[in-house]
Amino acid sequence: MNVLWLSANRLGFEIFKSSQNIFPESTTIMTLSNDSTPVMYDGIDTSSWDIFGFPVVRIKKISESFDIINKINPDVVIMCGWRQKITRELLDIPRMGWIGFHPTMLPKGRGPAPIINSILMGLKESGLTMFYLTASLDDGDIIGQQSFKIDTNDHASEVYEKVISSGQNLAKKYFPLIFSEKAPRSPQNEKEATFFDKPLLRNNMIDLESESFETAFRKIKAFSSPYNGAFIRKGKEKIIIWRGQFETLQE
Repeated sequence: MNVLWLSANRLGFEIFKSSQNIFPESTTIMTLSNDSTPVMYDGIDTSSWDIFGFPVVRIKKISESFDIINKINPDVVIMCGWRQKITRELLDIPRMGWIGFHPTMLPKGRGPAPIINSILMGLKESGLTMFYLTASLDDGDIIGQQSFKIDTNDHASEVYEKVISSGQNLAKKYFPLIFSEKAPRSPQNEKEATFFDKPLLRNNMIDLESESFETAFRKIKAFSSPYNGAFIRKGKEKIIIWRGQFETLQE
């Protein structure tokens, strides 16, 4: 079986690292080249992928890589950590389709920035979903899921680590089934679908004049590392706040 692993971030790297022995010898890794333009807040050095001993292909744009992927002729493409749109033309190449990961319990929380949005919304629970990609937004059949709690003082980095751990567990359970063509697939319930909006760049600014302390705390947590940080501003200066703790003072 030919497998193509598509990733350009730490999540994908850590999942692949923990499950590399499961992958068939005919696996190819595809990642971004140094001159690619997408912003990957959690990106890793492109040379890191060389340690696994599989062939590594570096590309600038997935939309310009049809011929490369078609030549690899993968039976399945597994994507974990990629910010470029996958066209229908690309989706049609592998006979078993594309498999992806989304850091929510689909069908809830479809759409962009799932970790940031989950914290901004004050969710107490989230998870990671492994699913088949379609040309639409995060609506493909589900292979497996793992949920986790979001604690009161969890910042983005803590949630990210829980996503990684969930991904490693899902990989251990389902990759052997995928490679033996026995993976389950359950259609999503469209009636339960919810959608995240794309956070605007200015959303990470804290306005203490108009926003509550709770909102400010959520922003600090949501935009902390590996993202660009929440901040307060005065004139042309700003202070970035990376960590916080919410407390109620006793009178």
